[in-house]
Amino acid sequence: MLKLLIKNGTVVTANETYKADIGVTDEHISHIVEPGGLDNLAAEKIIDAEGKYIMPGFIEPHMHVKAPFSGTIDILDFYSASKCGAFGGVTTFMDFSTTTQDTPVMQAVAERIEEMSEGALDYSVHPKFIKATDDLRADIKKLVADGTPTFKMFTIYPGVMIPDEDILKIMEIAKEEGALCGFHAESNDIAQFLKNKLLSEGKTDWEYFNEAKPNVCEAEAVNRILSFAELLDAPVYFYHLSTKEAVELVRQAKKRGVKVQAETCGHYLVFTEDQNKGKDGINYLMSPPLRSQEDQDALWEGIQDGTLSLVTSDNEIFTRKIKEKDLETDPETGEKIPNFAVPVNGIPGLEERFGLLMRGVNEGKISLNKLVEVGSTNPAKVFGCYPEKGCLAVGSDADIIIVDPDKVVSLTQKNMHYTEDGSLDYDIYKDMESKGWPIYTIRRGEILVEDGKFYGKEHTGKFLKCHLK
Repeated sequence: MLKLLIKNGTVVTANETYKADIGVTDEHISHIVEPGGLDNLAAEKIIDAEGKYIMPGFIEPHMHVKAPFSGTIDILDFYSASKCGAFGGVTTFMDFSTTTQDTPVMQAVAERIEEMSEGALDYSVHPKFIKATDDLRADIKKLVADGTPTFKMFTIYPGVMIPDEDILKIMEIAKEEGALCGFHAESNDIAQFLKNKLLSEGKTDWEYFNEAKPNVCEAEAVNRILSFAELLDAPVYFYHLSTKEAVELVRQAKKRGVKVQAETCGHYLVFTEDQNKGKDGINYLMSPPLRSQEDQDALWEGIQDGTLSLVTSDNEIFTRKIKEKDLETDPETGEKIPNFAVPVNGIPGLEERFGLLMRGVNEGKISLNKLVEVGSTNPAKVFGCYPEKGCLAVGSDADIIIVDPDKVVSLTQKNMHYTEDGSLDYDIYKDMESKGWPIYTIRRGEILVEDGKFYGKEHTGKFLKCHLK
């Protein structure tokens, strides 16, 4: 007997669109056949998906949950993040180890795996490196063997920023041991210089956050890491690219044969730097910052031509109260005084990502197949869990979303699921809606979302042992 039968739907993958029925046995897809081809089999549950799209579950490989930042922490835990993700079609997510000077990478990875086990989605961890230790090769060997072969390093932020020489050491060993180095690429020196200059001139309003990190701040660091990759013939990955210059640097590096892959994020595809102006500009602070319309257009072009392989959320959520907690208060008005250098950075996006990409589909910027490619298939391939995840194929995990193309969902906070108590006190996507939305989210054959209700249970996610090919 089938555990689940999905009938009459239109299957959408990264490469194909076709009508089919899908059968699920245990946790895996066991059948993909022409409509009606499974009518002779009994099933515990049958879903009629006539007029609906059937897609592989989304994979979120770039988010921050329970992540310390400037003496505070974001508002989600991994179970609540599971709920948000599932409503947005996510069946697998990945986060980063909280490596510090006092918490070495191996310990940080083990702790993060334990924390993520509380969720209802399948999960993996990206080890974060902040230095090259004497045990580097042994650590990398074990991380690869344990199924966590995708690393992250920062070229900015003292405390986590890693010296260039250590980057080169890690990249060389990672290449030899079958790991991938990913980067938050911004120039610390440029950002520090400009921040101090702006503050000395009394330019503290929110819009100056963008001026403290202009396009060249990202481009310099991207170019530097690409130079390292070319020198060592080592693969590299870039998180959250935001500028036209970075897109072009990656495009030209690919043409030279550099092994580089890169992502952008949903917010860079829908917002521009204009959002940072005015008293609510604090709500739109993220790193890298928002850019111009010209940059946004270049990002969409990069997605279309394959220069950018993924679209992620970089979800990290702080209330406005948290963002404002260290700001000075005007004694006359009682209002907080803007100072772009003070607040923690981060915005929602985990639940909205599907809708932001669907907007791109409906506006003719990308196809449905490209949506699946950048939201599911490429994340699985880049981060080492394909074809277990990221596709609809016999033998793959039954991670499936069923999308109603006519369902219109406003991306306002009241329709999202980040807090039960309404404590998220700003609403950056409130003017946006998605025509097309997941009405079922299924993880390994288990229905997590149906009819607007969440059925996921704590500690039911599975740790993914990822391996790069």
